[in-house]
Amino acid sequence: MNYLLAKQISRIAIASITLTMASSAYAQKVRRITTFAKGTAINASAPDSIALSRNSIWVSYTNGADSTGLHGSSTIVQYKLNGEVRQTYTIAGSVDGLKVDPRTGRVWALQNQDGNSTLSVINPKTHTVSGPIPYAVKSSTQGYDDVVFRCDQVFLSYTNPVAPTDPTIQLLQNGSNPLAVTSVLLKGATGTNLATGQPNQPTTQNDPDSLKLTPTGDLVLSSGDDGQLIFVEKPGGPDQSVSFLTLLDPSTGLAVSGLDDAVFATAREGTFYLADTNNNRVLKIEVDHVPVGALFASVGSLNELTVVDIHTGLTTPLVSHLKGPHGLEFVPHTDDDDENDDE
Repeated sequence: MNYLLAKQISRIAIASITLTMASSAYAQKVRRITTFAKGTAINASAPDSIALSRNSIWVSYTNGADSTGLHGSSTIVQYKLNGEVRQTYTIAGSVDGLKVDPRTGRVWALQNQDGNSTLSVINPKTHTVSGPIPYAVKSSTQGYDDVVFRCDQVFLSYTNPVAPTDPTIQLLQNGSNPLAVTSVLLKGATGTNLATGQPNQPTTQNDPDSLKLTPTGDLVLSSGDDGQLIFVEKPGGPDQSVSFLTLLDPSTGLAVSGLDDAVFATAREGTFYLADTNNNRVLKIEVDHVPVGALFASVGSLNELTVVDIHTGLTTPLVSHLKGPHGLEFVPHTDDDDENDDE
């Protein structure tokens, strides 16, 4: 959760927005597509995760760094809303997960998603980086990919599961150092298939990746190579429930692959920020006439930003001809947006 989204969530809660409100009849229109940022301008490459804070867009460029931390470093850039660079940071390893802690305003940079994971925390006020902070349980073949802040809870996606009992989402124990976790979701979890309505169906979680928060406070885990989104309602609680949706290529009817971020539109007008990774750029995509609650995803096998039918999983292109789309965020347009770019 972030400042720009938090203002809209309160409105949505009042209106009781739920997943089922997303319709297959979409009328959204792309008004303008511009290049928000280029990696070449800062001598960086491969933009990946995007995060939002008050009047800033944060982007992680992984620069080809090894995903287990054996070599290389990532460049983290804080941009103004007009694309001007505020600050840059260099962090060792591959920073695949990037989120702003709404409680503190500090930026969490998750390093080395496929092994030897650590956490670094950026303080935007002092322009300093703390860490790397180790995890209590270390692995050279598994790691932490993404993070979500939900009230006072911190959830992490965990990669490369092998056995059905391997965790794919974990809950961080607040205040722990080294970072200790408890399991919330396992690879072998079952849930309701949103496309069929059938309960107790097996999820497919061979490639846990991005972790997002829905406007109603649920978790959304992307299993990239499987093309599946796993929704966890009331995560970590005794009444936790799981549902899932497999995204489908309309030309084949088969599951997509290379699924990365997925976000819900929280206003009828707004802006998507999308990492067009292999084109080494971040796109700014302005849209209107968007159904509130519509689901969008960046899909590598299609090289598209797609609209997802929550009832079937079928995808429809919103923006095509991308190259390896990854990080995705939606910023709603509201009349009372604070556009003060000095903060």
